[in-house]
Amino acid sequence: MKREELIQQLDKNDLDKIYVLYGKEIYLIKELEDKFKALANPATLDFNQVIIDGKETNIDMIQSAVETLPFMDERRYIIIKDFELFKGRKKNFNDNDEKKLIEILGSAPETSLIVFAQYEEVDTRRSFFKKLRKFANMVELKKLEDVQLLNWSRQIFNKYRVNIENSVIAYMVEMSGYSDKKSDMNLMDLENEIKKLCVFVGDAGRVDKPIIDQMMKDKVENDVFKFLDYMSSKNSKMSLKLLEDMIDSGESGLGIIFLITRQVYNIIQIKRMQKERMPYNIIRDNMGMPSFVVNKLSRQANNFSEEILVDMINYLSDSDYMIKQGLIGDRLSLEIFIAKYCK
Repeated sequence: MKREELIQQLDKNDLDKIYVLYGKEIYLIKELEDKFKALANPATLDFNQVIIDGKETNIDMIQSAVETLPFMDERRYIIIKDFELFKGRKKNFNDNDEKKLIEILGSAPETSLIVFAQYEEVDTRRSFFKKLRKFANMVELKKLEDVQLLNWSRQIFNKYRVNIENSVIAYMVEMSGYSDKKSDMNLMDLENEIKKLCVFVGDAGRVDKPIIDQMMKDKVENDVFKFLDYMSSKNSKMSLKLLEDMIDSGESGLGIIFLITRQVYNIIQIKRMQKERMPYNIIRDNMGMPSFVVNKLSRQANNFSEEILVDMINYLSDSDYMIKQGLIGDRLSLEIFIAKYCK
C-alpha cells in the first residue's frame, strides 16, 4: 500500500485491521503513527489506546491487547513499536509463539486496529513478515520524490510563515543532497535545514537562491563538489568549463586548489571510516559537518579509489609548492590536474 492511499483511508476513517509502517523515512512513519493516535477518542483514550514496546512485549500482552473489546467506542487502537520479530530477534518469542501470533492477528476482531510502527530496519525476508503480509497492509515509507517532496517542503516553509518560490525549493533540495539515491539524508535532516533558513529570514521573510548559497553552502565550495563529480565521471569538458567559471567569478587558482585539497582529504577520511564499517551517525559526528555535506562526501567516496585520492593529494601539494615558487601557473596546474585524472 502506498502512503497516499493510507492517508486517504485515515482522512475518511475507513480503515482495515492491521497496518505495518516501515522504511527508511522515519519522519513519515512518525507522521502516520500520530495520525492513527489522533483517531482515538480523547475521553476514552486510557481504555482504547495501547502503546506497546515491541522489544519488551510477549505473546500474552499482545493477545490481551488485541482481544480486549473497546470501552464506549467503536474501535480499540493498538500501536506496537519496533516489534522484534520483524528483525528476526526472538528475545520473548519462540517458534510456537510466532505461529500463535499470526493466528491471533489473522482472527483479530473488527473492533481492534493494530499498527506496527517499525523505526528500525525490517528484514522482509523473515517468515513473520511474509506471513503477515498475506492479510495486513504493508506500507513502506521511502524517500519523497518530485511533487510530493515539493509539497512537503512548502508545508514546512508555510508553517514558519516564510515565502519561497517553487523553483527555489527545488534548488534547496538539490543543494541538500536529499534526492541522491545513495544519500542517507532523510526528511528530518531536510527539515532542520529548512528551519535554519526560516530562522535566518524571520517571520514573513523570503528565501531566495543567494540566501540558500549563503546558509547551506558557499557557492565556490558547491562548485568544487560539482567539479569532483565531473572528474569522477571522466568528464573533462565540464570540469574545464566549471574551472573557468570559478576563475572568472574571481576565485584564485590557489584558492581552488586549497578547496579541492580539503575536500579530497575529507573524502579520504570518510572512505576509511566506511571501510571500518562505522555507522553513519558516527562518521557524521567525527567529521563535524552537517548531514547534507557528509552525504555528498560519502557519495563521492564511492566514486574514487583511495589510491587515486592519495595521488590527487600529492599532485595538489606539489602544485601548491610549484605555483608559489613561480615554476608553473595556477590555471595551467589545474588544467593538467583535469587532464591527468579524467583520462
